[in-house]
Amino acid sequence: MRVLVTGAAGYAGRGMTEILANTHQVRSLDLRPAAEAMESVVGDVTDLALCRSALVDMEAVVLCHLAPNPYQYSEPGTPLDVNVKGAANLYYGAMELGITRFVLISTTGVLRREEGLGAVPGEGPYNFRYNFYALTKIMQEDLARFYYEKHGVSTIVLRPGWIVYDEDFITKYGQKLERYDPGLIDPRDIGKAVCACLALTDPGLEAYEIGQDDCGLDLAPARARLGWNPKYRFVGLRRRD
Repeated sequence: MRVLVTGAAGYAGRGMTEILANTHQVRSLDLRPAAEAMESVVGDVTDLALCRSALVDMEAVVLCHLAPNPYQYSEPGTPLDVNVKGAANLYYGAMELGITRFVLISTTGVLRREEGLGAVPGEGPYNFRYNFYALTKIMQEDLARFYYEKHGVSTIVLRPGWIVYDEDFITKYGQKLERYDPGLIDPRDIGKAVCACLALTDPGLEAYEIGQDDCGLDLAPARARLGWNPKYRFVGLRRRD
C-alpha cells in the first residue's frame, strides 16, 4: 500500500516507519527527510498546498506529527497550528483526492484516569485536565470523527503511552531511564500496530489502547481486532522495588 506518514523523521516516527517500510511504500512528510522512507517530502503540515501535493497517489495516511514537546506547549499557537491545523489540512486534502484510510497516533493522555476506561473518538469521555498536548490530541480525534461522519473517511486511532526505544532507554528529551514504567512502548511496536490497522478490510472509526500488559489499559480490543501484542518488553530496566 502507498502510505503517507507525517512526522516520519521524528523520534517516534522513524521507528514506526522502519516497520511500515518492510511491507508498504512509505512517503514521508516532515521538516527533514526520513531515511527509513522510500521518498520524502520536506515541508510543514501547516501548508495546505504542500499537504495536497504530498497526498497525491497515496492510498492511506498515518498521522504521527506533533509540535516539539514540552517547550512549544507553553503558548497555544505552535501546537494548535502543527497538531490541529496540520491534521485538518491532511484530512481535507485526502477528502479532495478520495483517500479514505487514516491511522492517527494519539496518546493515552486523552483518557480519564480510571483503569480500563476507554474513550470513543470525538465523544470521550476525555481527560481535559491532563495537559495542552493531550488537548490537541483530543482535537485530532474530533477531526477524525467529523471526517468519518461527514465524508466517510475511516480512522483507526492508536493510543500509546510513553514512547521510548528499548535498546538505549533514552527519551526524546535525552534523558536515560533507569527504572521500568508500565506506560512504556517502543515505536516499532506502534509500527506493528499501524501495519495491522492498514491490513483491515473494513476499517471504520475505531480506537485502541496499546502498551505493556501491566499498563492498566484494556488491551483486549487491540489483541482481538489487530492481533497485536508488544514485542519490546523493556526487560533491561530495573523493576520497582
